[in-house]
Amino acid sequence: MLLDTDFLIDLGGTRSSRRRTEALAFLARHPTEAFCVSRITWAEFAEGAVSIEDTGLALAGFGCLEIGEATAWIASRIARRLKHSGQHIGDNDVWQAAIALEHDLALVTGNARHFTRVVGLRVRSHRTAPTGV
Repeated sequence: MLLDTDFLIDLGGTRSSRRRTEALAFLARHPTEAFCVSRITWAEFAEGAVSIEDTGLALAGFGCLEIGEATAWIASRIARRLKHSGQHIGDNDVWQAAIALEHDLALVTGNARHFTRVVGLRVRSHRTAPTGV
């Protein structure tokens, strides 16, 4: 499964202890699953980090998927469809969706409703209830 940035933020517990508990519970419910992040998530996560070393240490348990030509092509198709329908989700989220589709991975996010606009994307919410935060 591909982890979205908000999952990592919830896992870190900076928003709330309840969200950290939900993220940990999600991981516990999938003990044999291989979890990974994209280079997009890596970069978004790094915005809040002190150093590149801190980012690497925090994400060391997750594989990192890179952006290639196939990812770029898929992202261009997603962006095109969503922009033409007036439902654009933001460039980084388009890249996230493209990487998940390219690798046939479900995207784990707290923003499931947002990502369900992407046709064919399997979206999994790690949160048990919306919080309004």
